[in-house]
Amino acid sequence: MKFFRATLLFLFLLSLTSTVDAQGGGKKSSPIKRFFKKTPWTFNVGGHVVDDDGKPFNQLFNVSDTWNFLPYPTRLAIDGYFRKGWSFQGEFAYTQFKAGKAINSEIITKTGTFFSADINVKYDLNEVFGDTHWFDPYVAGGFGYTMRTAAKNPNAPTSNLGLGFNIWIYQNLGLNLQTMAKFSMLEGTSNYLHHSVGIVYRFEYGMGNRPGKLGRRYTFLKTMK
Repeated sequence: MKFFRATLLFLFLLSLTSTVDAQGGGKKSSPIKRFFKKTPWTFNVGGHVVDDDGKPFNQLFNVSDTWNFLPYPTRLAIDGYFRKGWSFQGEFAYTQFKAGKAINSEIITKTGTFFSADINVKYDLNEVFGDTHWFDPYVAGGFGYTMRTAAKNPNAPTSNLGLGFNIWIYQNLGLNLQTMAKFSMLEGTSNYLHHSVGIVYRFEYGMGNRPGKLGRRYTFLKTMK
């Protein structure tokens, strides 16, 4: 687990300290300045499932006993693209743990509240496998905070590792699916799985309607116009 956390921290610092070559003159601009001024932002609104029975890799599809979800959107994620496939994601999610569900190997007797806030670093796998235009797979890792009022220890920091993909339906509009394993960093609290599905929309802030300027991740737009 220590190696896993150290790897996530290394990737995060590496992506922050990278520099961006400006066109012409060989000058370099600050990557932080570029991130805030020229970042394409992607917004994701949808639903999610929390599998928190204390056995996150067993009975993965035991919906009736271990899945916790609400029938309306309760998750928001904001994704800021950085460079060369790297992006940063902030995520907020809310749901309820219903009485009778298995939470951390125990059956709860009353409804509880779940809330999580996470910051993840994402890497677009199209940078490795080649641009697929409409299919955008990625891996993600980061850190977060989880509150579960139904658990004996309600608050827990987590380290996260997962994967997901976007399916672009029309220009900047798409469908996102993501699965994240969240590992508790506090003794006495459980690991859990966090699945989500949502609608994504990208705002190309600072670039106007010039998708070719946004890098390989967005070149699929050329073929759809």
